[in-house]
Amino acid sequence: MKKCLYIFIVLFWAIGCADDDGNYSYSTVNEIGIDSIKELYTIDQFDILEIEPYLNFKIGNTEDLSFEWKVNNNVISTSRICDGMVTEDPTPSGSAGYTAFLCVTDNATNLKYYKSFTVRVGTAYTNSLYILSENAEGNAKLSMQRRDRSKAPLIHDVFETANPLLGSLSKQPKQVYYYNNNFVILCAEGDRKMVAMNPKTMKLERIYGEEVIKGEYSGTFTPQSMKLYMGGMIVAKEGLFGYNYMSNQALMRPVAGSHDFAPWVDGNMTMDAYMWVTYDNSDYQFVRLHNGSGALYDEIIPITTDKFSTEGQKFLTAGHYGYDELRPVLYNTEEKKAYFYRLKMIADEWDMVTFLPIWEFSYEKIMERENLIDENSISVLGMNSLYWFIANGSKIVRMHGDGGEIRDLFTVPNGVVVDMLLDAKEERLFVASSDGVNSWVYVLSTLVNDFGAQKEEPLQMSGKIVSMARTGSWTY
Repeated sequence: MKKCLYIFIVLFWAIGCADDDGNYSYSTVNEIGIDSIKELYTIDQFDILEIEPYLNFKIGNTEDLSFEWKVNNNVISTSRICDGMVTEDPTPSGSAGYTAFLCVTDNATNLKYYKSFTVRVGTAYTNSLYILSENAEGNAKLSMQRRDRSKAPLIHDVFETANPLLGSLSKQPKQVYYYNNNFVILCAEGDRKMVAMNPKTMKLERIYGEEVIKGEYSGTFTPQSMKLYMGGMIVAKEGLFGYNYMSNQALMRPVAGSHDFAPWVDGNMTMDAYMWVTYDNSDYQFVRLHNGSGALYDEIIPITTDKFSTEGQKFLTAGHYGYDELRPVLYNTEEKKAYFYRLKMIADEWDMVTFLPIWEFSYEKIMERENLIDENSISVLGMNSLYWFIANGSKIVRMHGDGGEIRDLFTVPNGVVVDMLLDAKEERLFVASSDGVNSWVYVLSTLVNDFGAQKEEPLQMSGKIVSMARTGSWTY
């Protein structure tokens, strides 16, 4: 009986197959091939990654397709031709790079096709113009423009981009400063008044505040400006703080004593760890800050002369000429007159007992000038050319440091001048102006054949620029 049942089932199945007339609905599946994408692309951070893929497919056209380009799992473009900015951090040394891919989606079937590749990211930070500004809320903002390529875009929010989990900088920005691989931003308010950043990645390395100051100090810390050579000094509202960045990155308590130090300190660029020079606005004299152990500079020695008097003169501005010559300018408000001085400091011999340099000073007055520069002026001195560039309001003039003709350079069409910076060759002057809401940066020639000419289209940004700095070797 069971045998008959099996035979019946087999016959029934066979008849069913014979009667099948093919009532199924078949469709051709689109197959998409992705070609012409290299295995490795090398690009700098903030550059545009441009890739045009070659696509081949059986049916349809590109209108039926969707595209998604990803680098490190971040979407940078949704166009067929990749045109997205790469904002990933520079690739660490020894790393192959970031995994990237193109995903092509057939919208008719929702099938996805992938092509993977690698992106190696280089640094964009090492040859740049940096701009520190203050926005409407008083917050510090850091922007940059690469200077190793022509017509590079202005990149904003550099700190936030490099440190996405750390929030923003502090308030009341004062200075962005770079010297010898030290990149520092100073602010007068907040919990990040002094931050040290990696100049290759812009990653936050260290925060300096009241809690890290060494030397049994319990006061406040309100930095205004800084100077670094072999050693460092921070000019603050509370005084002059020593900064030993070369060994233990220590921030030391302010120089002891009751002094009205000017917001300026400088020294011999090759020997400053042993002595700094500043001006005491209460005693009306230049002073030397000596130090034997590398930190506190509590030995204060007046720099005197019987050839002239600085009575009634307060510090105005200063520049550096060569490695060992300071060019300070003092101002008498009653006379409305500026006094230009030269301080030359040389140490060719060493004391064999103390192992400290033996200093030789020359100190002289160069000239007096009226109606040229005052407390509201912005100025910069060429370290090699010895030319002063002085801005009053919107107008900029040039004068040699040893005197001579005053020559008009440029008048900014927007706002007033708030900062100036010379490039390394001193062939171009970068001028920042602001109307309090927006700011501009003009690039001016200082050469004879096109003196005062604009070399580039001005940069424009929101907020008020307060400081500029340069890093690396500029090509443009």
